[in-house]
Amino acid sequence: MIDEARYLSVVQATPKPQVTFKYVADGQEIAFEKASEGQRAAVLLTMLLKQEGGPLIIDQPESDLDNSVISKVVALLHTMKSRRQLFFATHNANLVVNGSAELVAYMANNSAGRRIIEHCGAIDHPPLRDAITSTMEGGKIAFKDRQRKYGF
Repeated sequence: MIDEARYLSVVQATPKPQVTFKYVADGQEIAFEKASEGQRAAVLLTMLLKQEGGPLIIDQPESDLDNSVISKVVALLHTMKSRRQLFFATHNANLVVNGSAELVAYMANNSAGRRIIEHCGAIDHPPLRDAITSTMEGGKIAFKDRQRKYGF
């Protein structure tokens, strides 16, 4: 027999939803807490990018991601940037260039050591393009060396 107090505690109980993430690699599920930092970052970044809503601000998403994951993120950027405003602080040229950034603010330190916007505009703006090439690609020579080594 159930007494009134026990009955009321069950009826008035508030469910506590629990979200469980799993990472799937090569068809094998990995518990989120056992996934690597990069795998967890990839899951969370993908989840954030796929959500619709207000502006999304992400600071250095590339920190724990390898270039193959960044390529997938870039593909997702093309889809999602028409649905919500995206702001990235990044040092990764793939996110800026291949992600077709519409507006890039290139930051630098001034003589007082304060951060300033040195160049701002689209990536085809010559001073901005040169700054991106120099900083993110290691300069034109390094970029051309990689092209040659990869056989492009």
